[in-house]
Amino acid sequence: MTGIIVPTRRNLRALHAGIFPPEFELAFSSATKRLARQVEALRHQRSPTSRDQQALPRKDLAERLFDALASAKQLTASVAMYLDPARRDRLLRHLDSLHDLAEWEEDNEPLQQSSFATFLKAMLAVNPERQPGLGLSHAGHLIGAWTTDRDRLTIEFLPNDWVKWVLARYNKEDDEPRRFAGQTPVSELTEGLTPYQPEYWFSHEQGRQRQESPR
Repeated sequence: MTGIIVPTRRNLRALHAGIFPPEFELAFSSATKRLARQVEALRHQRSPTSRDQQALPRKDLAERLFDALASAKQLTASVAMYLDPARRDRLLRHLDSLHDLAEWEEDNEPLQQSSFATFLKAMLAVNPERQPGLGLSHAGHLIGAWTTDRDRLTIEFLPNDWVKWVLARYNKEDDEPRRFAGQTPVSELTEGLTPYQPEYWFSHEQGRQRQESPR
């Protein structure tokens, strides 16, 4: 898939459900459609409930980091055949770095599997040419950041297929930032960003144009 697709609300819901309307047939390859359905199936896997977790003894930090990293890599491996190898390898390196025991703060939570599943769905829906820098919130939610010059888009990938985003773009007239924020289901992420030019953040060409334009 190339470029940014801004479908109707009806088609977004269909895409989220793993159903591809006819007008999407040219935009999505068969491999991408299989990936969408496979990631959607992951959402229905049962995650441990708080009651289950309370019944289990608390693991030490190294074990928790190992388990979170292994879970994320298994999730990635389940769809790896549909991912660009360079993009997949870069993602795995990021995951390793995020769970480096030597750099870890004890009171932070490792990556939550439900957050990572939301991230995979978002990357499938948007298919950005420019890959985000990745970080973790205190609660273990994956955070992606796209920057162009001083402009910045930050997306927090929440559990249960929701995303929260904040962006800041500097105005050429007064050199002051304009800030916007939103929270949507992951299936409506591109639609939510439409007023703020998604291609500006996700396209290599748009990023170069912004960096090369005079202030």
